[in-house]
Amino acid sequence: MVNFKNNVMVVIATLERYRYGPRAIQISLDCYNALNESMAHNGIQRFSMDCALKWCENSAAKYLKPQYQNAIYRLCDVYEYGRILGSHLVVYAHPSEQFQDSIEGYLSEISLAGGYTQAHLANIRHKVVQFCCFMQYNGAGCIEDIDYPMLDDYDQFLRESSKAYYINEGLVSGFLGYMSARGRCRKGYSLYIHYMESDKCTSLSDLAVDAQAVIHARRKAGACFPAEEFHQSIHDFAGRLKSAGYSKTVTDSAPYHLTLLYLFLDRENLGYDRTITHMWFEAVGKRLFGKGLCMARRTYEMYDDYVREGDILPSHWWKHKDTEYDRLPSWCQAGIAPFIGAKEKEGWERSTIKMYRTCTTRFCGFLVSSGLTSFAELTPRLVKEFNLFDNGHKTPEAKNAYNSRIRKFLIYLEMKEAIPMGMYLALPGQAAGGEKIVDILSPEEIETVEVYCSNAAAPLELRDAAILMVALNTGFRSGDIIGMKLSDIDWKNRSIRIFQQKTGAEHHHPMDNKTGNAIYRYLKDARRRDTGSDRLFLSLKAPYGPASRSACRNAMERAGISAGKVHMFRRTFGSAILNSGATLTETAEMLGHSDTKSVHKYTSLDTERMRLCPLSLSETGLSMDERYGHE
Repeated sequence: MVNFKNNVMVVIATLERYRYGPRAIQISLDCYNALNESMAHNGIQRFSMDCALKWCENSAAKYLKPQYQNAIYRLCDVYEYGRILGSHLVVYAHPSEQFQDSIEGYLSEISLAGGYTQAHLANIRHKVVQFCCFMQYNGAGCIEDIDYPMLDDYDQFLRESSKAYYINEGLVSGFLGYMSARGRCRKGYSLYIHYMESDKCTSLSDLAVDAQAVIHARRKAGACFPAEEFHQSIHDFAGRLKSAGYSKTVTDSAPYHLTLLYLFLDRENLGYDRTITHMWFEAVGKRLFGKGLCMARRTYEMYDDYVREGDILPSHWWKHKDTEYDRLPSWCQAGIAPFIGAKEKEGWERSTIKMYRTCTTRFCGFLVSSGLTSFAELTPRLVKEFNLFDNGHKTPEAKNAYNSRIRKFLIYLEMKEAIPMGMYLALPGQAAGGEKIVDILSPEEIETVEVYCSNAAAPLELRDAAILMVALNTGFRSGDIIGMKLSDIDWKNRSIRIFQQKTGAEHHHPMDNKTGNAIYRYLKDARRRDTGSDRLFLSLKAPYGPASRSACRNAMERAGISAGKVHMFRRTFGSAILNSGATLTETAEMLGHSDTKSVHKYTSLDTERMRLCPLSLSETGLSMDERYGHE
């Protein structure tokens, strides 16, 4: 029964700390003594709440049963949790003189400010008094003695009490904000107790042990600046975001993201440090930000730029999303990485290198899913199974493109003696498809695009109009359109010069009035001028980087052309040039082709001249006599 007596002492000490009256404490002692005697009389060696409540129901006087039941619940809390839960405690309002002076000063201040009814002021007094008493009963002699663990205990007490903690903590937050403004407590206390309501407060205990060790090491290294200084910089940082033209969503969310980090740093007596921020974010980011995880990560990256460079860097982009390659086991990466490195040394384009990485990653992912633990286990049968498994390609050309690169990877592994020779022969080629029908914009669709461009007024519409007019009247590929620079436009000679991304060849094209006017309106009324970028088409929101190819596709859809690809504009331009009477050579020159091979497919769209091609049967010597339907 040693545990019983020790736990009873914990209960009584807690009641005394929370200033329960002598009679209430004596009733609890009487309950425990009577219960102890009953347990000893019946040979019961271990305390049980069910048995204790049954004893209370059968043996306690009727008028004492409620008090005895509460005493039993408190004792059970100590057995189970080591302390009495808030649901079985009452904080009696007897604050010390120091706390009382702080409370009265706060109430006087808000009373003078006006706007509060007497009933609301009384409610504020009650909640603040209860808070101060709780702090006092847990070791704080005045406001200056409060610390973060005490705030955690108070939040826990309110939640266990099943009280409207969000109301209590909201009123207490205002009180602590008043005290921090007068230097009586940390600024973080008011914010901390506010964010407790939504479980947004964190501590070192939320991080893994190894992460805690890294943070302690960074603390000892002194590579931080104080949390208070970090908090003061948040306002300036948000102002710089706004000046740079970032959206309201970004400028409003950034202070929230940084405040949650500040509360963690202030609570643990840490300063701002990039490594500490990373450790903390990786541990609690998903819980705190949910779907806004990427935006929060971007905020911390931009703030780190702000710390190191003294300003934000709108052109700085960060990519943190794990790729399929990152998730491959080390033996796969050990094979792919040097292969990709070899291709880079060969001078291949970035897009080609990316394709090699994608193909080899897909192949290795299949090997891992098949249970392989090294390339030495690879067999021709497994290579053939991959070929059957990898059937998500839309065209034979795409399938061939993937297989040809994987074959080169297999040859590389053979050269490194990681797999047997000739393994690449197990990966076959794919038959090529037939000629495709050339799809172009109809006259009605062309009119729809031109009407949309002529009515453009908003910045996004003006950029769409410039993109669409360039596409429709020059036949440039989408990559060439997005890659256009301001210096590529010769306004005096009314022409546009580009270096085609596909061929690298220089191509000059005349600029008609519609195209020139659309570009001018975009430059005048939509494109931001202070970006320092020479690219023609930029994003319309910070960080105002170069627009992506999706801008062409999105412009096409906003103009009302939802079917087909942006390349339809190039084919439409090519067929229009050919239909206007130009020769194949002239059409190829206008499209930037080095020969007429790619232009032949447009001849099928020249209906007028196609009618001139058929030969008369009489001229050929052929006859319809005795054919079906003829006599």
